Formats: sequence, structure tokens, C-alpha cells
Amino acid sequence: MKNVNILSFIVSLILSYIAVPMIKDMLFRNKIVSLNYNNEEIPLGMGILFIFVQVISISLTSILGWADIKVAMGYLLACTLMGFVGLIDDLVGETDIKGFRGHINAFFKGKLTTGLLKAGIGFFIALFISIIFSSTLLDIVINTLIIALFTNLTNLLDLRPGRSIKVFLLISVIMLFTNITDEYNFILYSIYGILFIYFPIDLKAKAMMGDVGSNFIGITLGIYCIFTQTLLARSIYLFILILIHILAEKISFTKVIEKNKFLSFLDNLGR
Repeated sequence: MKNVNILSFIVSLILSYIAVPMIKDMLFRNKIVSLNYNNEEIPLGMGILFIFVQVISISLTSILGWADIKVAMGYLLACTLMGFVGLIDDLVGETDIKGFRGHINAFFKGKLTTGLLKAGIGFFIALFISIIFSSTLLDIVINTLIIALFTNLTNLLDLRPGRSIKVFLLISVIMLFTNITDEYNFILYSIYGILFIYFPIDLKAKAMMGDVGSNFIGITLGIYCIFTQTLLARSIYLFILILIHILAEKISFTKVIEKNKFLSFLDNLGR
């Protein structure tokens, strides 16, 4: 299994090294840009890098027979669809409607928002994957919620350079140390290869991965979690995720981070 992890990391690393400048140029040429906190125009939607690279890397491991093709294809289908919905939000998303309640209220007033579209599609993708890979009704419920809420978590936190990726790295490393099987580690190692090249760019606010990227790494956490963690661990993750999402409707995590010296230090680390 170590061979597939190393292969996944190296393939993603090489592909990302080649693709990052090309995708940045493509986004610039087509005016897919946004202003960073320094009021500089930077490319938006760099998260499409994750889709392109991960599809090639994970497909290669499957072709070589080093990964369960059912798992690999299910994962790629879910991540690609979620990334696509995120890309729609990046390109035409509303910025004046905040929070889940805000999107629900807009819907009942006859206005479909990209945020609600993303949440709805994300839930059904999570349900689809959970039904395929779960053995009991309880597992289906827990796994669906874990995938959906992890996907939204990284999106909620993607308000400052590097923040979402730092959270992804922290949680994914914890999961690596607490997993009950190494069979699916190649999924994370492939992402690590991408982030080795992309993360410094995001930290320095030279590009934004956008919802396409935050959705991708979020659903990756969720799917890896349901494949590798015990029922107890998944229940703990679910409890924490629900608590975070309830708090997100009431408080600003950015303000909480800024007021806490330790969290602020971690948040600014590397910028």
C-alpha cells in the first residue's frame, strides 16, 4: 500500500507543477479573477486544478490495480460533481445572501440561490455515496451527514488565504493516525501532492481556489472519513460538525479567530 501512496503523491506533484501556471494563465486570460485582501486581482477558481489532477492520479492507481475501482470511481464522481457545483457558485454566486437560513428564506420567496443549489446537490451526492458504501440504515444516515457537513465546513472557513487548507491538513492527518484501514490513504496522498505545489500560492493570496476547491477538499475529507473511521469516531466527528454549523449561524468564526491569539497565530502562519 505504501507504493500506491508514493505513486499518488508523486503523480499529483508533477501534474500540479505543470498545471498550476497554465491554469492561472487561463483564468487571467478569461477574466476569471477576484480581489484579494490587498485589493490585487488574482485568479479565482484555481480549485479546478484539484479536479484535473485528482482524476488523472486516482484513475492511474485504479488502472494499475492498486486501488478498488468502485471506490475510486465513486470518489471521483462525487468530487467532480461537487467541484462543478462549486464552480457555478464561483462564477455566478450571490454575495449578498449569507447563511443557510438566508438561502432558505430566498427560496421561499421564489429565488433560487447558487448556495442553496450547492447545498441541495451536495446532500444528494452525499446520500448517493453513502447508500453505495454503507451496510446499515444507521451508517447511511451518519455517513450522509458527515460527507455533506465536511463539504460545507471547508467552504465556511474559506474566508482567508490558506485557512481551509490548514483545517483540511489538520483533520486529514488526524484521520490518518486514527484510521482502521490504510487501503484508502492514496486519496489523501494524492491531495497532498497537489497542495505541496498549490498551498504556498494560496497562503500568499496569489490565487483563490474558490468554492470549486473548498468543496473538493471538503468532500474528500467526508468520503475518507466514512471509509476509514470507526462508528464511534464518525459519531464524534458528526457531533462536532453539527455543533460548528449551528454556531456558524450565530457567530463569525473570523472574528473569533482574530480575538484569540493562538488561533490568530495559526491562521496567519505562512502568510
